[in-house]
Amino acid sequence: MSNCGESIRVVHPLFQEEGGGSTPTSPLHFEIRSISNSAAEQWVKKWHYSARIPTGKNISYCLYADHSPYAVIVYGIGVNPYQAKFLGVSNVLEIKRMCRSEPRLDGFPLSKFISITSKMVKKQFNYDCLVAFADPEHGHEGTVYKAAGFTLHGLTNAEWHLEGLDGDIRHRRYAFRYARRNGKTVAESRELLGMKRVQTKQKYRWVRMFPVIPSKKNRCLKANDESMGSIYDDEESLEYFNRFIAGDR
Repeated sequence: MSNCGESIRVVHPLFQEEGGGSTPTSPLHFEIRSISNSAAEQWVKKWHYSARIPTGKNISYCLYADHSPYAVIVYGIGVNPYQAKFLGVSNVLEIKRMCRSEPRLDGFPLSKFISITSKMVKKQFNYDCLVAFADPEHGHEGTVYKAAGFTLHGLTNAEWHLEGLDGDIRHRRYAFRYARRNGKTVAESRELLGMKRVQTKQKYRWVRMFPVIPSKKNRCLKANDESMGSIYDDEESLEYFNRFIAGDR
């Protein structure tokens, strides 16, 4: 493994399973890089069940397998302003999104992707607790978080959100923001947006505690922060990323 700035490279040998015993074949090269929110958004739209990246300032990383994007993880501040107090900590960072492409690659589990990027993101935001949520409505229980050293911290409360005519689920604040922008009531906004209130299932809450590193160089993720440094800030690189997602490699 080599670590260079915001990029980490790992090489894993693959092994033959038939005829060749455990003779290694060509190694599979993995690399983790910081990416822009624009690139992360394109990936999430294609591979995450929500097809939507959360609002706010996010910090995103991409896992590459032999130079091709394989998985993306998005960190940021969650929507619950009382989460830190509830967990009894000072600074909470949330895994907002994580998804991979198909087919699955066994050479580099996503639990390791979480473990490595959780250390990388700590250079940007000195959190003392990392939290992730697994949604049983989409078949997730959080096994990957358990493998990454997280502990199950109960279930969230069932929440009321919004459902569109096409079955698309949106956060309840979607109608509130529309109402505030257009001088409408929330009820009027739901009707205009074609949304109805639905109650979602409880989610699994997974947490992992980290010691806060005392350093003047550690910065906090504030509302006015710009996107973190990225290899995809230039148009040419972002165009390549979009071509890969579209299947034109």
